[in-house]
Amino acid sequence: MQFFSWMSFRSGNGDRRFFRPLGGDERKSFKLHLLSAVFGGVSMGVVINHEYIAVNGLNAAAWQITALTMLWPISNMLAVFINHWLDSRGRYDRAVLIIGVLSRLPVALMFFSSNVNLMLLLLLFFFASNSVILPAQNSIMKKRYSRSNRARLFGWWTSAFTLFSLPMAMLAGALLDMDFQYYRILFLVEALFGAGQAVFLSIMAQGMESSLAEKSTGRGSVHFFRSLWAIFKNDRDFAWFEIYFFIYGIAFLMILPVIPFFAIDRLGLDYEQYALAKGVIGQMGVLLLSPFLGVRLEKLHPFRFTGIVCLLLAFYPLSMAFGNWIPDMGIAFFYIAYAIFAVGMAGVRISWNISSMHFAPPGQEATYQGLHVTMTALRASFAPILGSVLLHFGGFSEAFLVSSGFFILSGILFLRKYRKRRDEGIIV
Repeated sequence: MQFFSWMSFRSGNGDRRFFRPLGGDERKSFKLHLLSAVFGGVSMGVVINHEYIAVNGLNAAAWQITALTMLWPISNMLAVFINHWLDSRGRYDRAVLIIGVLSRLPVALMFFSSNVNLMLLLLLFFFASNSVILPAQNSIMKKRYSRSNRARLFGWWTSAFTLFSLPMAMLAGALLDMDFQYYRILFLVEALFGAGQAVFLSIMAQGMESSLAEKSTGRGSVHFFRSLWAIFKNDRDFAWFEIYFFIYGIAFLMILPVIPFFAIDRLGLDYEQYALAKGVIGQMGVLLLSPFLGVRLEKLHPFRFTGIVCLLLAFYPLSMAFGNWIPDMGIAFFYIAYAIFAVGMAGVRISWNISSMHFAPPGQEATYQGLHVTMTALRASFAPILGSVLLHFGGFSEAFLVSSGFFILSGILFLRKYRKRRDEGIIV
């Protein structure tokens, strides 16, 4: 089977080419990467419905939903330490296989339970696997793909991932509307296919050893902590990127515990309607735009690219606020919000997964991405709580408007930094 990477460039003779064939090693790696996308996408189709399953079927309390929205990022708190260890010792294949399978399979135990607290505990282990899988995937891509193809191939991977998560999200919603007890089978599917994603990434990483440079983060613990400080002190562009991305993350995370209650209490959505908005409309941009945005990220600096999508995402919570102000059009505005979300998050996912490689020196890709993931955990320690507090003491509109404000702030700061570095001649 012949695979191609999406291209938009002029070849040496000036002719515009749209596709470029992959070499043998890249083609083999990309096949395995696509298989990981298929399995990961099916698993994600169930993950998308977690909050609604907990609220509408398992009668979760507000604090449990807040905790649920915090689990994925909080579970990544140790990502930077784990991935420094990976960068310094290698054996990415073994780490991804062991952690991915052993952490993701236990969520299948929800087949036998309806306890929300057990669900939270099992999902903590499930999401903790991302501390290894996501940064290791960055190192694998940098090793297996050429620089000119990396962002494009990841864009295609993201589209394939979403192509399978979309129908699975809708299928999950339809099954839950038919009989809520199908949630037991859905958790089993999530566990098996999530573990399958790790298996294919592990095969993709076989034979790949550490390429840590002698003068990078080193192996000793004391040296490592010093080097973390040195990264933020010396790599100022990366430090500012992380600070601005931190502000974006507050905007994104703070409304996650608010949306399920808004969908149920204010809009009265059923499982299928919720899955249509979040799992289909909300992912459609990722499906259709990821390869093209991968190309744009190569052409635009991460500061500029990410700033543009953050400003676009400001209209995502703002549309929900309009749905709260105009109840007769509430469902329509909810769908519009997720259409905006779809386009913006297609860009954010590319930036979140690829931008750290723009700043990372050779051999430190997983360490930089580990820092990036750990920052996600730090903002998750308070951002969803902020949203819940605003909902409790204010209301839906207050939470949505504050979120929109944070999106705007992050976008302006990204673009301001881009213009400043461009004027200094550092960015061409």
